[in-house]
Amino acid sequence: MPASSRGALAVTLAAVLVAGCSAEPEPPPAYRLGSDACGAVNPADFEALTRATASKTPSNLVPGLSGGSCKMEFDGSGGYATLSTFIAIHPSGEPAAKAMYDDFRKGDGERSGPGTDITLSDVEGLGSAAYLYRQHDDKKPWTVDELWLYKYNVRHGSLVLTVSGSGYAREAAGWPSTEEDMKAKVRKSVDETMKALKP
Repeated sequence: MPASSRGALAVTLAAVLVAGCSAEPEPPPAYRLGSDACGAVNPADFEALTRATASKTPSNLVPGLSGGSCKMEFDGSGGYATLSTFIAIHPSGEPAAKAMYDDFRKGDGERSGPGTDITLSDVEGLGSAAYLYRQHDDKKPWTVDELWLYKYNVRHGSLVLTVSGSGYAREAAGWPSTEEDMKAKVRKSVDETMKALKP
């Protein structure tokens, strides 16, 4: 290859690398809730675990906020579970969402720590910021037939989303056998709800 061609190729590669490094992350979508909050939540996984149809209780937020909340309760032969979802879309934009998220994290952080059975951990790759609130007595092994609780709190653009799942198995057959798999059920609900809120 002639020297001039090698030089041109090097310049082109350098330009591509610079462009790739300086690319801005994709902006958050303009989230919206088209119906009540329960319409954005898929109960299928928890209905299958508990062998029960969800009872749904939607409610509105305070004036000035778009969104709503939904409590789903599952009480069947396979077990008992609740799935609570809080959706707040701030018309004034991201700063108000950040203030709400930071307030939630501060409050949950004050309830966790030494001497409690609550842990708080940041979650990477979910929204602009996210954390997991987990409740379990780690002095004994995790089992699905004892009460478990996982709450994900997510901020993305003007959206603050909280999804909390808790419950226990009456019959372990068909339930996740590891804690990671149970957490994944609640995390899946987070992902599905965010997708449902996208325009």
